[in-house]
Amino acid sequence: MILFGGKKKSANPAHALGLKGEKMAKQYLKKQGYKIVESNFRVKAGELDLVVQKGEFLVFVEVKTRQSQSPLIQMTRAKCERIRKLGQMYLEQKLISDLQPRFDVIAITFDQGQAKLEHLENAF
Repeated sequence: MILFGGKKKSANPAHALGLKGEKMAKQYLKKQGYKIVESNFRVKAGELDLVVQKGEFLVFVEVKTRQSQSPLIQMTRAKCERIRKLGQMYLEQKLISDLQPRFDVIAITFDQGQAKLEHLENAF
C-alpha cells in the first residue's frame, strides 16, 4: 500500500480495483441519501466494507468489484454468515440497539472501460 497525497494507492491491481469500487459505492450511496457511518471496519474476525445509515436502517454493505465477470458469484453462504456475525459484533461494540440492521451487496463490474453497479438491498 502506497500513500500519495493522503490517498491510498495499491501496487496490487486487484486491490486497486477494489479501492476504486468502494469509492464508487460510497458516491452512489451518498447520492441515494445514505450517510456513510464507517468504512473498512476491522476486527480480528474480518472486515465490513461499508456501514451506512438511511432512516431507521443501519446497513452493512459488502462491495464486490471485478473485471468482466459478475462479482456476485463470490457471495457464498459462508461469506454471508461471516458478514452477519461481523454486523452483530459491530452493533454490540458500538452499543447500537435503536436501528434496524440490514445487509446489502453492491456489485461493480468493469467491462471494456464501462462500470456497471448493482445494488442488492436486503441481500441476505
